[in-house]
Amino acid sequence: MKRRRLMGLAVVALALAGLICLLAYRLLKGGGSKAPVLATVVAAATPLEAGTQLKSSDLKTLALPPGALPAHVFRSEAELTGRVLTAAAVPNQVLSSEMVAAPGAGVGLPPLIPPGMRAVSVKVNDVVSVAGFAIPGTHVDVLLTANPNRDGDPNAVTTITLLSNVQVLTAGQQMEQSPNGKPETVTVITLLVNPEGAEKLALADGYGHILLALRNPLDRASEGTAPLVNASLFGGHAVTAPIRVHSGARPPAAPVAAPSWVVEVISGDKQEKASFARRSPLREAGLHE
Repeated sequence: MKRRRLMGLAVVALALAGLICLLAYRLLKGGGSKAPVLATVVAAATPLEAGTQLKSSDLKTLALPPGALPAHVFRSEAELTGRVLTAAAVPNQVLSSEMVAAPGAGVGLPPLIPPGMRAVSVKVNDVVSVAGFAIPGTHVDVLLTANPNRDGDPNAVTTITLLSNVQVLTAGQQMEQSPNGKPETVTVITLLVNPEGAEKLALADGYGHILLALRNPLDRASEGTAPLVNASLFGGHAVTAPIRVHSGARPPAAPVAAPSWVVEVISGDKQEKASFARRSPLREAGLHE
């Protein structure tokens, strides 16, 4: 009897063990948990530069958790095909609407110009372009050196900071004809400025010498500096160049020497001449002639 009870308990234990193993198997297999929900988004398939007109080969789709995605993403490649990228992208970077130009904005440089801004190109050389370090995306100050005086006084040559913290949009070379008719390569840098800055650059281009000063990308402050005059480099104390404006009026005449009397004096064999100031009766009376 005791033996039968032990056999029954053994059978029940085996059944419970089998049931526990079955439940554990199902849990390990994933039958007790739901698959995570993923969202399909469009990302860059290759390194892309700003100004690139996107093609299907430039794009790929990724499945990512919705909580890890930025705002304003694209769900299909068709939404981005033909659009222009306004910011550089690296492979697998999710593209958002802030990184592409609006439909119909064109291709190339125009989509990179924000509303209210202008792109102005200036000719430079290796010195002006900071030995080629003024590349797209960097920020520079534009310095102008010119003579504000009409009489061309070399001491009045002045350098001013014409524009501060200006972004470089493009930097490249183009072919032009020299005065003798031969082709030559010139470096052209395109700057992003507001309309007032565009007017200043247009005026300065034919008025004086332009130089670019490269800035640290983290330095966005615009320091106000006083114009520097040529004379101050050689011990002068001038801070700003005096601007002389000729009104066309005649300068005051130089004072004319008062007339004098010349008297010849003969004394024996000596002959001398003596001069005496000629006074007017009006001057004698304290009046002007």
